[in-house]
Amino acid sequence: MEVDRDNCTGCGYCLLTCPAEAIESDGWASIDQERCTMCGLCPAVCPNDAILSEIPRQEPRRDYEPEYDVVVIGAGIGGLMTAAALAKKGRRVGVFEKLPFIGGRYTEIDYRGYAVTTAAWTSLGPKSNIGEFLEKVDAHVDYVSLRDKGCDQQFSIRFKDGREFSSLPAMLSRQDWRAYVRALVRGRKLDLRDASTREYIEEYLSNDDLMATVNAVAATASGVDIDHFPASEFIVITRDTARAGLDFSCTVGGVRAIIQALEKVVTSHGGQVFTCREVSQVLLEEGKATGIRLKNGDCIEAETVVHNGGIGRFVKLVGPQNLPADYLASAEGLVPVDCAAIILGTTEPLLTEVPMLMTPGTDRVVGVIAPTLFDSSVAPPGRHMLDVFLPLSSDDRTHELELAMGDLRALFPNLDDVQDMMVPMFFTGAWTGAETGQTLGQVGDLRLDPKSPIPNLYLVGMDAVGSGAAGDLIPVGVRRLLDYLS
Repeated sequence: MEVDRDNCTGCGYCLLTCPAEAIESDGWASIDQERCTMCGLCPAVCPNDAILSEIPRQEPRRDYEPEYDVVVIGAGIGGLMTAAALAKKGRRVGVFEKLPFIGGRYTEIDYRGYAVTTAAWTSLGPKSNIGEFLEKVDAHVDYVSLRDKGCDQQFSIRFKDGREFSSLPAMLSRQDWRAYVRALVRGRKLDLRDASTREYIEEYLSNDDLMATVNAVAATASGVDIDHFPASEFIVITRDTARAGLDFSCTVGGVRAIIQALEKVVTSHGGQVFTCREVSQVLLEEGKATGIRLKNGDCIEAETVVHNGGIGRFVKLVGPQNLPADYLASAEGLVPVDCAAIILGTTEPLLTEVPMLMTPGTDRVVGVIAPTLFDSSVAPPGRHMLDVFLPLSSDDRTHELELAMGDLRALFPNLDDVQDMMVPMFFTGAWTGAETGQTLGQVGDLRLDPKSPIPNLYLVGMDAVGSGAAGDLIPVGVRRLLDYLS
C-alpha cells in the first residue's frame, strides 16, 4: 500500500477505517508498512483514489436493475434526500455510491469507540432546512436540543488571551449590541451578495472584538473569512440560528441518524441503495442523459440522472466536450474553500455550559463543538469529544495543524493531560465538499442551478443553489430540483 500525496486531500477516512491502526496523518496520510495487514479497506474508503494497492477489489454482487426511472450518483445527504422524495412519489430509484458507506460528509465512522464525523457537525435541528426536509419526507429522527440540556445559549466566546464571555450581548456594550442587531435586521431586506460581511457590519459600528467574533462564526459555518464571506450569507446564517433558538439540536446517534432515516424512506418505497458501485460515465444519446456506466462496465438506463458527487467529478463523468463552453468555464472557475477539523477525545469534558465555543483572535482555530454535551453515546463511556474547526491559510497542512494545536493548548491549558484521541481531517482540493466555497459571487442563486445544460441530467449538493450554514444549504437545491421534476 502506498499513498499518492498529490491526490491525498487529507480527509482521514483511511486512518479512521484501518483496523490495524497502521495509518497516521500530519495532513497527509502515511502507512506504516510493518503494521499494515493488506486488508484493502483503505483504498476502498478513499474518495480520491490516493491509496495505491495491488490487491484486486472484490466485485460486489450485481443485484441492481438494468433500468430505473431515476439513478442518483452518490449517496451523500443531497442524493439521499432526492432519492427519498422521488421514491416516496412512486419513482423507481437506484442510488449508486462509490464508497463502502453512505452519507458522504453527513455520517460518522467509528474509531476507538468514538463516532467521528466525516465532515458535518450539526443539523441545527427540526427548524433547519435539513430538519424541515426530513419531516416532509417522513424521515424520522430524534433530537437533543439546548432546551433539553438546560443550556441558554448556542455558543460562548473565548479569546486566546484568556478573556471569556457567555454570549455576544455579554461581550458588547448595549449601544454596540443594538447597532449590531440593527445591521442584521435591516440586512434581511437588502441585496448584500456583493458586499463582504466586514464591509456591511462596519457601516453600523466599529468594534474589533465583535469583528473577530463574527469572523469566527462565519468561518465555522462556511470556512470563509468575513472579507470574502458575503453579508447576505451571514444574514441567512444568523437568521437561521436565531430561528432555531433553544431548539438548536443534534440528532441522537450523530448525523448518521439522518442518513439512516433517509435510506429507510428510500428502501421502504422500493428504492435501492448500492455501495462500492463506482460510476465511470454518464451516458448520453442525442445530447440527452440516458443512464450511467459503472466502472465494471455495466450500463444502467434511466429517464433521469441526478449527480451528487461534486462539480469536478460531474464534468469528468459527462465529458467536458459535452458541456457548453460558458458552463464549463463557470464550473472550472469556481472558488474552492480549504478547511480542516481536529477531532479530539478526552477523559474530561472541556466544554460544559454550551455546546459551541467561538475562538476569535487565534492563529487558526475558529470554532469548537462538543457533540457529547448533547449525546454521550457518540463517545466511549466516560469519554468526551470535541470537533474543532479551522480554515486553512496555506498549503502546508502540517504547519496548519501545528498552529491549530497551539491554539487548542492556549484555549484549554489542560488539554495534554486529558487528551485520549486526536484525528486531523483536512478537506482540500478535489474533496467534493470543498469545491464551491460560500464566497463572493457564488452564493444563493449564483451557485449552480440543479438543472444542468444537458436534458434529463441534474446535480445536487454543495455546488447547487442555496444559502445556509454549511450543509444546511443542500436541501434548498434539492427542493429546486424536485420542482423541476414535478
